[in-house]
Amino acid sequence: MKNRWHKVEVALPNQVSGEPVPIVADGAIATVVLGEGRLIPLLILDISKRTDIEDMVKAHKILPPGDVKIQWGRIRKLENTVSLILQFQRPSEILIILGFNVTNQGILVEQILKAKSLYLQPGRTGDKLSTTMDKPKIIVEVPDSGFQKEWKKIWLEELTKMFRTKGLRRVEAKFAAETAIHEIQTISNFQIRH
Repeated sequence: MKNRWHKVEVALPNQVSGEPVPIVADGAIATVVLGEGRLIPLLILDISKRTDIEDMVKAHKILPPGDVKIQWGRIRKLENTVSLILQFQRPSEILIILGFNVTNQGILVEQILKAKSLYLQPGRTGDKLSTTMDKPKIIVEVPDSGFQKEWKKIWLEELTKMFRTKGLRRVEAKFAAETAIHEIQTISNFQIRH
């Protein structure tokens, strides 16, 4: 079976939405009401070039929940990055690409996969969760698509490369990468109990 994560081509509706939307800040929210107490990542997106994202989030407040197609993948021109492609169909049709640097933002990918969801909040450069908690946001379900197995390989490979550039030998670098992943996964298992 071919590795479809690197071979799928996605038609993009326009040039602007074909670029990853910058993530200006991130955080996590855990409540017993949503996600069974798991930490759900929250991403604050820079919408200075994408006001359609803000319009879509506002529409979610007054219209029934929308539909979204989810696809994990890698974009050729973005090395050391995995992308989450969100194709919203209702309440408005927009495409959002989120790019995650594997070595620096791997914890976000891991948390999204574990929580099977994420919050999206429109914002601007300089926004932080602590100062924008009252701003509109939506929760997006990210069902298990089978990407988890591929993600583990990508994450281990990229972290091993990073540790190699810091001077570790191959075996040491792989062990350091495995240890770092284990520690991050331990933190990701946090859950609020009833």
